[in-house]
Amino acid sequence: MPFDQGLIDASRAALVQQHNMDVISNNLANVNTTGYKADRLIFNDMLDRKVKSVYSQGPLNYTQNPLDVAIGGDGFFRVQTNNGILLTRDGSFKMASDGSLVNSEGAKVLGKGGGPITINPEGGQVTIDDKGNITQGTEQIGALDVVDVKDKTSLTKQGGNLFGGQDGKAPATTPATNYSLQQGAIEQSNVEVVSEMVNMINSFRSFESYQKIMQAVQDMDSKTVNQVGRVA
Repeated sequence: MPFDQGLIDASRAALVQQHNMDVISNNLANVNTTGYKADRLIFNDMLDRKVKSVYSQGPLNYTQNPLDVAIGGDGFFRVQTNNGILLTRDGSFKMASDGSLVNSEGAKVLGKGGGPITINPEGGQVTIDDKGNITQGTEQIGALDVVDVKDKTSLTKQGGNLFGGQDGKAPATTPATNYSLQQGAIEQSNVEVVSEMVNMINSFRSFESYQKIMQAVQDMDSKTVNQVGRVA
């Protein structure tokens, strides 16, 4: 293999490991983010790299807050944002000053039928059953719209623990069926700290190895040039 090609290949491999360490670092930074889904660096058949989210279930944290709702199984909540309707697994909801049910960023949580959910501040205790039906006192005031996405590879992270479709398009959704909601709980991040730390160490070691290869190729290249110069 020509020295130049060896240097190029080692440089590319080192950059991949650097990208992988960035992905792992972001996962570790979000270990306490409600509903966060870990990312993985993967390669397709053409060896192009892409970041892919892992949608496995995170553990539940029981808060006893009646407006906190965790999704067990598949599905997402729908919220109305300034960038359109987006999806989230973060069910740490609260009541806005106008009675709207909103997420931690103030985006309105949507109910079945597409409209926002409104709670009467003076209406008494709120109860949410395992399918998202919301009762206040003795009156049902709405139902959480829990949807699923058949092709989750079409989802992109939009920041604020939100998911959208590719190229700014709304993701194609269907009503979720394989789910159960838990009132008074939130889903924690699915990041496994020990696994991420092991991945970080392995990635760093690989990065160091490629750096050594790059240095060795450069040394060989320099030695060859100097020897040729002396022969000439």
